Amino acid sequence: MEGLIGAVAVDAATYAIDKLYDYRIPAELAGQARVGCRVLVPFGRGNLRSEGVLLAFREAVAQPDKLKPVCEILDETPVLDTEMIRLAVYMRERLYCTFFDCVRAMLPAGLWFRRNETYALAPGVDAAALAALHARPEEEGRLLSLFTLEQPAHTLAELSEALRGRAVVSRLDALCAEGVLVYRSNIMQKTLDKTERMVTLAIEPEEAQQRVARGRSPVRADVVSCLSDGGAMGWKELCYMTGATDSVLRTMVKNGVLEVFREERLRAPDFSEVPPAPPAVLSKEQQGAYEGLRALLAQDQASAALLFGVTGSGKTQVYIKLIADVLERGQSAIVLVPEIGLTPQLIRTFVSHFGGEVAVLHSALSAGERYDGWKKIRAGTARVVVGTRSAVFAPVQSLGLLILDEEQDGAYKSEQSPRYHARDIAKFRAAHNRALLVLGSATPSVESFWGAKQGKYPVFRLTERYLGTALPRVFIADMRGLMRQGYSGSIGPVLGAEIEKNLENRQQTILFLNRRGNSRVIGCSMCGWVPECPSCSTTLTYHSASGRAMCHYCGYSIKITGICPECGSRHLHTETPGTQKVEEELHARYPSARVLRMDADTTATRGAHEKLLSTFGAGRADILLGTQMVTKGLDFEKVTLVGVLDADQSLYAQDYRARERTFSLITQVVGRAGRRFAEGRAVIQTFSPEHPVILAAARQDYEGFYEMEIEERGALLDPPVAQLLVLTAAGEVEQQVLAALLRLKARLEGLMEGQFRDMKCAVLGPAAATVVRVSGRFRYHLSMRCPDHKRRRELISGVMREFSRDKQNRGVSLFADQNPDSL
Repeated sequence: MEGLIGAVAVDAATYAIDKLYDYRIPAELAGQARVGCRVLVPFGRGNLRSEGVLLAFREAVAQPDKLKPVCEILDETPVLDTEMIRLAVYMRERLYCTFFDCVRAMLPAGLWFRRNETYALAPGVDAAALAALHARPEEEGRLLSLFTLEQPAHTLAELSEALRGRAVVSRLDALCAEGVLVYRSNIMQKTLDKTERMVTLAIEPEEAQQRVARGRSPVRADVVSCLSDGGAMGWKELCYMTGATDSVLRTMVKNGVLEVFREERLRAPDFSEVPPAPPAVLSKEQQGAYEGLRALLAQDQASAALLFGVTGSGKTQVYIKLIADVLERGQSAIVLVPEIGLTPQLIRTFVSHFGGEVAVLHSALSAGERYDGWKKIRAGTARVVVGTRSAVFAPVQSLGLLILDEEQDGAYKSEQSPRYHARDIAKFRAAHNRALLVLGSATPSVESFWGAKQGKYPVFRLTERYLGTALPRVFIADMRGLMRQGYSGSIGPVLGAEIEKNLENRQQTILFLNRRGNSRVIGCSMCGWVPECPSCSTTLTYHSASGRAMCHYCGYSIKITGICPECGSRHLHTETPGTQKVEEELHARYPSARVLRMDADTTATRGAHEKLLSTFGAGRADILLGTQMVTKGLDFEKVTLVGVLDADQSLYAQDYRARERTFSLITQVVGRAGRRFAEGRAVIQTFSPEHPVILAAARQDYEGFYEMEIEERGALLDPPVAQLLVLTAAGEVEQQVLAALLRLKARLEGLMEGQFRDMKCAVLGPAAATVVRVSGRFRYHLSMRCPDHKRRRELISGVMREFSRDKQNRGVSLFADQNPDSL
């Protein structure tokens, strides 16, 4: 193992300088070095220690003796396998991010380290030696003067602050090499393994019984009796079972009767109360879809399919049958859902069928629970993974099936680097593992249905609801002119009458409004004052629960006192109500109705999603009012009415997905009604009752909508007909951002006239983002419509690296996004 060279992805490397850096692995660490392990390495001119991941070994390099050495190996066993390393390379090439960005996305947050680097006087440095060290000239003497016999150690942060960061690390390392100082990294994992103190007998049971009999202590005799079968018991449990105190057990340990050790306990959500479910029974139509998908699964090669079923058609039952087949083959499955709010019901369904085989991964869990779930999956003890977007990276053993439920949802697209889409990652993993990818939806994304139309994968249709129930009757309620008729609330006469009917019949109602808070705008009727965010180019949303107006982009808020801060008037008015305002209106209009609100404000605390849905599912509420969280995946027997408030809100947004998003949301939420035997009704309140998207959603006519939408996208060269790449620049000085983008545009156009003359793509912009200023930074973008291929990736990565190195662009950041969900 002598002369081992490792290729390391380093956390501190920016995109402009990102590559695999070569490091020499010292002989004392060579036995621990494994591909996929994290390491600590010196990086940059100052040799600041940075985390990295060992991704490969080099066979030979020029002048290996000049390479910097790896400082520490941080993992006993690799945290990445070959598949994940290949996936990281794939993502870096296509998402314009660093190797380490990709690695960080794959691993749970609890796995990362806290590092507290310290330097201390070496053993043997006495007062005389210390005085000589303090007498050294200039910077070195000033640095050493910080170390005293009373305070022999300092953290790197303290030393950097004292010397204002001037080449501190290189000086400290030189002093360590000289033997004056010693370095300690003090690395600790952010989330530690949870362990329990366990107790067992240290001697044979007969001898233990004889010892405690001499003391004539019945409590100690009970302790020995509990452990006489040779097993172990938790310390707390043993105290509870026998009545022994901590001091009694400690004395027995001290006397050599008992032995204490620690045993790992995995933190996981408790599903012990979920009763087992009988095997799934499929309808004739479901059976046909299942058999078609099972045939693809049996091919033992990578494949994909679209399960296109109307709302309530029982796609989950088909998923369960497929997962059972995969488990029988000794393989594993990953099931993705877009919203955390969908996981409680879905998880209970899967646990009822697959019990302890199920692991859960989503952001509402604690860091410890996610870390333990990840370990359970990696060990192969959990073979069914249910989670949101990041669960697509779950380290399952022998992956056989991936399912993206509600695959059209925008939540599958990451808005932070790396800007991946879970569907693309799932396709890569399916190809690598020769697995089946199932895309399930009642309203497939235009991209997925386009792919099916192009013959890339088959479509299996479920055209009828499970158990033969009919789709809900849909009423389009025209809201135009109601103000003149005396209606001032958010709930119009048609929807109001239907809610009253449901309350009389003791049936449940779901209301959807995709706008949280009390009112979108609060302002003064006298002077026109409207509260605006000082850091973002947007008005503040009023939240009556806290009495504050808040920015939903950066979190800035101000107290609303009822008095205008500009003119002192008390005539404040509100417009475009949010969920809080509608909740108040419901309480005032239906005093006896039990109303639940489900939005980002009411689900911020741990377990809030499940608590709200459990309350509603148990029939302890009449109306569930919410944002997108209530539109998908919910299945409640008593819900017979759905109301869509302000259906036009997302229809006129400034991006090419606006119509698709509106159609999907309306169709999905309408499908929550009448999912059992009672007839379902839905009321769509709109100011555009004749808009073709609203009409198509009311008819639940996806294919009619698709034909209309794909024709428009073809005319505008929007995805999937063409690929859209958006380059976004952000900075605190607006003119600097615009100037940087203009230089970038000229550079792109020049390269496509010369070195990249084989590419002919128009570069549009600069154009302002939908919200141009967020957290004090202005955002503008360029857009290009051209196929995603190697030459385009070379062009874009090249200009992005140039952009980062150009001193004119200092203070301006740049990132690229392929087919963004919004602009």
